[in-house]
Amino acid sequence: MNTPTLRQLQQLVYLAEERHFARAAQRAYVTQSALSRSLQNLEDTAGMRLFDRNSRSVEITPVGQRLVARARSLLSGADDLGREMRLLRSGDAGEVTVGCGAFTGLTLLPDAMARLYSEHPSVRIKLVQDNWRALMEALQQGKLDFFLAHITDIRPDDSLDIEPLGSLPGHFYCRSTHPLARRREVSARDLAGHHFASVALPPDFSRRLHALIAGPSGRGFEVALESENAGLLVQMALRSDVILVAGDAVLTQELASGQLVRLKVAELKEPRTPDLLIAQFGILRLKGRTLSPAAMMLADLVRAQAERILIAPERPPASRGTRDTKRSSATPRKKPSALRRGRARHVGRGKA
Repeated sequence: MNTPTLRQLQQLVYLAEERHFARAAQRAYVTQSALSRSLQNLEDTAGMRLFDRNSRSVEITPVGQRLVARARSLLSGADDLGREMRLLRSGDAGEVTVGCGAFTGLTLLPDAMARLYSEHPSVRIKLVQDNWRALMEALQQGKLDFFLAHITDIRPDDSLDIEPLGSLPGHFYCRSTHPLARRREVSARDLAGHHFASVALPPDFSRRLHALIAGPSGRGFEVALESENAGLLVQMALRSDVILVAGDAVLTQELASGQLVRLKVAELKEPRTPDLLIAQFGILRLKGRTLSPAAMMLADLVRAQAERILIAPERPPASRGTRDTKRSSATPRKKPSALRRGRARHVGRGKA
């Protein structure tokens, strides 16, 4: 048994409303004979008489009336589906699920999400905050469209697309009443014996920080609070003498008000350690998985925010004879002049 088409059901509804073949055919934009043949085929498919004709009018049978009622419901659902598809194409509807760490989220997402919602208020955004390992598992399970993370400790594989966005330097912070707060400069060894609050750092970061800080007593980088809850980390620093490891971009209010102070650590200025606390930001998604329109727009807004506030990533030159159309691999750029490099470092320090 053939399934009735939506076109046949629409024609049946027109005939039920008009009770006249000529007027129903006009509404359906077909000839009267074509309408008659189409509805005859529908009757043959149903195996029942759906309408009675006479010289003056058309009467719908009880069976036809039940089919008309069902047809109206199906046609309404089809209209809703078409509208949903149009909205999804434009990004005005749908849902995007994005993951982030404590500081990656605060650095890149608020402005991007606000702009997306302002331009497309029907979009639903679900935010999952966790460490990158948990977010990676959620991504592999199909629970995330993409996630943002520090990518220094993440190894690429055949299933993963890692798009570098740029970097920001990290710093040490303490509350204004902390014993170290009033010192113009401190050495890394001055931090020995203090406790720290931080997100989960890559093991190499932690080892290098410990080696930098550790004094004769052996005490070095000792984390008292590790959390992906940025608000909790900040409050811990405001309410105790723990030293917070973070970045200026997520502490604008606390720094402006003087509640938190950035410690100037002498060793971080030396040529051998300037990249010690550099956080490399990136977008991670599964290769070959098509993002929804809403997710693509949010990713584009995140990229735009990264271009405004992050130090641009260094991209390796593309292989000769190949063309990579992915956004994460730009065409080879000329080596910047010394003046441009100086300006980039100056801008980077201003935004840190």
